[in-house]
Amino acid sequence: MTGFGLTPGFTANAGATGTVTGPRNRIEYWCSPKADPSASFVTNKWDNSWTRFYDGVYTWTKPSNINTDIPLRVWVWGPGGNGGCSGGSGNGYGGGGGGMAYKEIAISSLGSTETVTVGVPSYASYNSRGTTSSFGSHCSASGGNDGEYSSNPPGNPNSTGENSNPLNNQNAQGGVGIGGDINRRGGWGGEGSQNPGSGFGGGGASAPAPDGQRDGFMGGRGVSYTAGSGASIKFNGSRPHTTWSPPGGAGTAGNGSGPYDGTGERTRGGPGGAGLFGAGGRGATKNWYSSNDSARPSEAYAADGKGGAIWDPNMLMLGGGGGGGSCAGRFSSACWPSNAGCGGPGAGGGAVGTYDSSNDTRGAIAGNGGVLGGGGGAAQYQQGSNGGCGGGAGSSGYDGNPGHHHYGWEMGGNGLIVITYAIA
Repeated sequence: MTGFGLTPGFTANAGATGTVTGPRNRIEYWCSPKADPSASFVTNKWDNSWTRFYDGVYTWTKPSNINTDIPLRVWVWGPGGNGGCSGGSGNGYGGGGGGMAYKEIAISSLGSTETVTVGVPSYASYNSRGTTSSFGSHCSASGGNDGEYSSNPPGNPNSTGENSNPLNNQNAQGGVGIGGDINRRGGWGGEGSQNPGSGFGGGGASAPAPDGQRDGFMGGRGVSYTAGSGASIKFNGSRPHTTWSPPGGAGTAGNGSGPYDGTGERTRGGPGGAGLFGAGGRGATKNWYSSNDSARPSEAYAADGKGGAIWDPNMLMLGGGGGGGSCAGRFSSACWPSNAGCGGPGAGGGAVGTYDSSNDTRGAIAGNGGVLGGGGGAAQYQQGSNGGCGGGAGSSGYDGNPGHHHYGWEMGGNGLIVITYAIA
């Protein structure tokens, strides 16, 4: 089986299209896990056979008409780490980003087939690490740590240009690229604190950008009642200005920000950072009413980040904006939290706050990260978010669970493998 094909060129939501001139004319990618091979999802449905995933293991077959004068290029990203809080356990750190290895391979060094392995996050865990992604024996990339996991990722730190591991024995470390011409480390998950009254989750870290210029970026740190936002491939996630001011996720062309609204109405969320190809998402806002009888939903919801990406055999570039931050409202027994916005390609998700320490303002969901971006974090009793491929998950400040609802809550992104080459 060859990889899933991408149509070469660039498409943005503004309608611009085009292609990039260069010697390569084929691009393929893999990012899917496999279900339990012992059961059929068609026969047994989700409840019996899709309670967990396994590495996606595929076979790439070298085309008979491949141009032997042009090296194959491969990017390998490891999976992101899960959020570091499960119910009343864990520390609330966001997940680390997956590592990246980039390599140019002479066609003569390729086998007639190569095994492609897509690593996946740890299953139903907040204190482990996912599996490793690889392209044959040529190069690989380890997964980011879950937010509660402090063992050093496998791989030689010297290969990333460092003399030693800068985060030795720290929680939420990023994975490491192994065997590439360029090896990079995933970002560090944002700091969180698990507390049922004033907890905050850290934002998920990003995986390294395709250009390989530096390591991934760090997820945002939260403060009491309000989480940090997700990182992009170019900027760290944001920390709230103060309590009750949820920030937007980082974009590919700028940081997300939060309102300075730490007291009173608490009715605003921050905008996401700008993207290279589109704006960041707006933050949520709510009207404020002086009378409890007047309390009614009146809200501009947080928006997702805009922008597109270039997936071309001669260029990979992600240009999304960050997702907007949430806000929350309360009037006596009337209360409503709101969801945050998701990040565009390469960008981070927005963060979620809560109105106060009560557990009846639960239920909001942070914004997912775009491909390679980190998910936004959430306050106590709110739900963290998933990372995009290679990105770390945003964590919850209390009562989160990465294994809840069949592998869907606070989960790091799967690994990603992209190859480009030329057909003669």
